[in-house]
Amino acid sequence: MKPTITLSPFPKEVESWWWTHAVERWPEMSEEKLLNTLRQEIVEQSDRFNKARSFDASAYGARDLSVLAYGNFYFSRTWMAARFALAELLSVCQWTPPAKGPIRILDLGSGSGASGLACLNALRENRIANPLELHAFDYSSKSLAYLKDLHRSCADLWPNTRIKTERNDLRNPSPKMISQRYDLVLMGFSFNEIMQDLELEERVKGLKEITNCLKRSGFLLLTEPAESEICRSLHQTVARLKELEEGLFILAPYWNGMPCPMARENGKYFSHEVRKYPVVERVERLNRPLRLEIREVKFGFSILGSTSPEPVPKTPNLLRLISPVKKRKGTISFFGMAANGGERVYE
Repeated sequence: MKPTITLSPFPKEVESWWWTHAVERWPEMSEEKLLNTLRQEIVEQSDRFNKARSFDASAYGARDLSVLAYGNFYFSRTWMAARFALAELLSVCQWTPPAKGPIRILDLGSGSGASGLACLNALRENRIANPLELHAFDYSSKSLAYLKDLHRSCADLWPNTRIKTERNDLRNPSPKMISQRYDLVLMGFSFNEIMQDLELEERVKGLKEITNCLKRSGFLLLTEPAESEICRSLHQTVARLKELEEGLFILAPYWNGMPCPMARENGKYFSHEVRKYPVVERVERLNRPLRLEIREVKFGFSILGSTSPEPVPKTPNLLRLISPVKKRKGTISFFGMAANGGERVYE
């Protein structure tokens, strides 16, 4: 197993870029009025994504206000979720880049680029020197335009990289999109949107088409919102696809190709990550009257590939934390999922 990777904070350059674009878009507004305008849109976006579950282009991505509110508040959270999942890929899953030639990355449902650009930045920070090519697909041409501008403006964060963008509804992918092969395929909080209201077998069929985009040594990295129904849907789909595809392996979040043991309905816990990260100054300013959680990023994830995972001992001493940690009378306790597939209390 490779040494643990240390993640850098969310880049100040990107934080400043989003705020500068908001100021330039509404130069007539005072700072406080602009903050309040963005706050109102942030609350509406939360309701749109979590309550109404509305993902059409008119609901998000068609207006500058929607994209800039997301960029100034949610972008850093999606970025950090991608960085944590990528760290798992690089440190645990034994992904190694091609010896030479470009690394080709596909970002499905890219939005304004949080996952894709985080990937470019992560690979450069880990001294992977290959040329990087990011192909970003999204239904919002406005979001894609912001992605291209951000990539160009903060080029020092991802040197020797290039991007291609294409407007495409992922629920009806173009033949061009699914006919090419990639080293990495990213789906940052987009799988649940594409597969919304579909039955299990339909989700499996859709995920199979996406895995067909992988090179033999490639990996698919999915991150999803930390909601029980969404995370269980993800892991049920991944597990079913693994049953049907002999040459496909699950590499994370658990070991030895093990499907998520908590994917069953009505379980006490569901598989997701809760990771702390340094607060982003602009996010903190926007959040003062909103009082939302901004010091943790919560997400579910899974990693698939055609490479068999490195086996680890099936022992209860190797585990993944699956519950909050309780501190009481000088002891700590928590539930863990062991490498042998057993769920147990650790104290």
